[in-house]
Amino acid sequence: MSPDYQLVAFDMDGTLLNSARDLEQGTRRAFEAMRAAGTRIMLASGRPIPGLKLLASELTLGQDLVLAGMNGSIVVDQATNREIARHPMALDVTRALIATAKKHHVMVMIPHDDQLLVEDSADTHAQHEAAGNDLTIRDVADLSELAVEPTKVLFVGERDVTDPLLDELTRDYGEQVELAYSSPLYLEATAAGVNKGSAITDYCQAQDIPLSRVMAFGDNGNDIEMLRTAGLGVAMGNGIPEAKAAADLVTTSNNDEGIARVLSRYFDVDTSEIPA
Repeated sequence: MSPDYQLVAFDMDGTLLNSARDLEQGTRRAFEAMRAAGTRIMLASGRPIPGLKLLASELTLGQDLVLAGMNGSIVVDQATNREIARHPMALDVTRALIATAKKHHVMVMIPHDDQLLVEDSADTHAQHEAAGNDLTIRDVADLSELAVEPTKVLFVGERDVTDPLLDELTRDYGEQVELAYSSPLYLEATAAGVNKGSAITDYCQAQDIPLSRVMAFGDNGNDIEMLRTAGLGVAMGNGIPEAKAAADLVTTSNNDEGIARVLSRYFDVDTSEIPA
């Protein structure tokens, strides 16, 4: 019997990962069931590809994953190490975004391939981002004079400083970039039309998979387009209201087997140990 869903995509933090930054046991059993059915598994994250590979290794998720990094800007088939899509931002727009952020006194970080470009390598946010994503920090004197086309720009700060930045960037560059929060501290920019939903489309076009046979799980602002694109978009119970509104259904939280409860309807997942 062929599965109803040929691709299942997962956001990471707040979705695939529970509060202990691990997978629920039911989720691990669901991964086994999906693989047995021949369904592909996509990890869709704001993380760069090196960070996704590191996390997948630490979680022992296997090597046959589809990795959609940088909020969908880069899509890699890990099994073949083939890059399926890459969508860089225009350099002039990138420089303008960075200059605006600096005017708002908002920190900027740019993951680029296996490096993290920053103006202050001693900053704790930079240290954390680099260590967690297997990146080497590279100091740049002035990021607003950037010489490479990045696939994502990361703005770091509390919402009282990033919200006004978001308003100005949306007003002045909203037609040229995608802007979304991935966490309370991280505001992220990618090229226009590039998001986790476009990553699903890129992969499905390459593999001739109908979008109706894609399922996606998410909880935050940068998951909204993915939830809308998939044939079945599932928001976690711990998700933000906007993610829940974009989804076709809402499951329980990332700490309460929210993923396994849904996947067990479509795959042979043992749910005997999951409380009703």
